[in-house]
Amino acid sequence: MKVDSTNEIRAVDTQKAVDTAKVPASGSPSTQPDKVSTSESAQLAQAVAAVRAQVGAGQSARLAAIEAAVRQGTYRPDPARIAEQILQDAELSASLQAMLKR
Repeated sequence: MKVDSTNEIRAVDTQKAVDTAKVPASGSPSTQPDKVSTSESAQLAQAVAAVRAQVGAGQSARLAAIEAAVRQGTYRPDPARIAEQILQDAELSASLQAMLKR
């Protein structure tokens, strides 16, 4: 394709751009400007990191104790407790699947 003239391109360049930040999607000017706060996000991120660290440390210690018991041959899992947890997980999964199908 050969372009013979750039007059149409220059016409587009000279048009004023619409300031979309001042006009919301509804087309009417907003009465209050939107605000974004990063301080709350930072505090929330710190809280989540602290909880993850606590949970991770607790799980690591528990897994280390279980590993030591298995190596020593003293680990005796409770079959009833395991069965109960399997059933609870299955019930939760079934409930979630039922909620998603609605």
